[in-house]
Amino acid sequence: MIKKVSNYIKEHNLIKDGDRVLVGISGGADSVCLLHILSTLYEDTDVEFFTVHVHHGIRDEEADRDEAFVKALCQELKIGYSAYHYDVISLAKSEGLSEEEAGRKVRYEAFIKASRVFRCNKVAIAHNKNDNAETVLFNMFRGSAIKGLTGIDSIITMKTDEGSITIIRPLLSVSREEIEAYLEEHNIPYQDDSTNFSNLYTRNKIRNQLLSYAKDEINKNVIDNITNASGHISEAYDFIEQSIKGRYETIVTKNGASFEYDNNVIEQEHIVIQKGIVRKILGELAGSLKDIEAKHVEAVLSLSKKQVGKMIHLPYGMIAFREYDKIRVYIASDKTKNNQPSIHEAEILKDILIPGRTDIDESSLYLETEVFDFKIKRSFPKNSCMKWFDYDKIENTLKLRTRKPGDYLQIDSQGGRKKLKDYFIDLKIPKNERDRLLLVADGNHIIWIMGYGNRISEKYKISDNTKRILSMILINAKEKNNDR
Repeated sequence: MIKKVSNYIKEHNLIKDGDRVLVGISGGADSVCLLHILSTLYEDTDVEFFTVHVHHGIRDEEADRDEAFVKALCQELKIGYSAYHYDVISLAKSEGLSEEEAGRKVRYEAFIKASRVFRCNKVAIAHNKNDNAETVLFNMFRGSAIKGLTGIDSIITMKTDEGSITIIRPLLSVSREEIEAYLEEHNIPYQDDSTNFSNLYTRNKIRNQLLSYAKDEINKNVIDNITNASGHISEAYDFIEQSIKGRYETIVTKNGASFEYDNNVIEQEHIVIQKGIVRKILGELAGSLKDIEAKHVEAVLSLSKKQVGKMIHLPYGMIAFREYDKIRVYIASDKTKNNQPSIHEAEILKDILIPGRTDIDESSLYLETEVFDFKIKRSFPKNSCMKWFDYDKIENTLKLRTRKPGDYLQIDSQGGRKKLKDYFIDLKIPKNERDRLLLVADGNHIIWIMGYGNRISEKYKISDNTKRILSMILINAKEKNNDR
């Protein structure tokens, strides 16, 4: 068995020379076996091991017994030892978690704390082949996507409230039966956790009832078969992920703290790619795929068939919102949770200095203007940030502002007008974007809409009768400084 574990560690590159590895040890068969095998395999190397034990505050005297056992074992093996105590029951109640979830949370918090104390770069935990089979079934019953059916990863980097850690699982190639046989053969004692025999928890029901029945009544190799199946799924998943990554980078746009994609574009993709793209968005935004299920991905995709303005609420405070041809996914702020706009909608209103520079408050943008005589042969720049106007047609002091009721745009040379609101609707500009678009206004007549086509009014366009030209250029001071 030692050779089997050694080969698995080498195959997956789990432990390298110079590593300082923290071993999570409960005192049960799996973790005791892990500690013994690792200390044996790396006895004469520069790999160092340390241990961490977590007391969950649940099993009273039995938990105290486990802690004392682990401490004595580490002293016997001359391995650095640390222990952390938590009140998991109280934590579960205060944070609305199950005891299983709360226990998992404190364990990983303890792993990070102990890693800092011992300056460890990896944490080894004793998940084995049986745990992998249980996880596959558990995820399937919860409605997991493909990733949940690939089983437990041999190595991952995990983020928690305390920081990030690299988790390795050297025992994934061996079964619980092999572990118990190894301990018996080498006369190594361990502790039984009474909660493992209780069917109060979901995983215990899968372990003690479902898998036990399947092994006795259906196929004695059920653990190996589930593990092999998860391995095949994992291979297919890796291939799919590569395809998803390529299409994700083409289709998805990150706009500040939100992610967007075009319905018409994503619908050209195979449904597997569509689901993968949405799942990747949710994982990127939430920082975790825990609690992200297939039903959440499907709900986001279903928005393409819903009316504009429809939204759905997702785990981690995420919201998916249907705009015109786009779906936007973001995390709700305190304001959006109260049905208030999350964007800055304070009215911008400034006189534009002509000639000169007009700064736009709370941004690095400014508007630079100049007036000069018109020369017939002069070429006009085709620049979305620079516009030229017939200066003599301007009737009022120009304002730099956001929209107001009564605003309009002249849309043809015959004097035809369109309400700004209707123009925005025709252009399919989302409602939550309209109030923050910058406008150059001559009274209620909008002469320039900045962004979304950078439309200028027909009235102010330069003609053969123009005598003086007003040039305006919108400049980003940060970009200008970076170009120097």
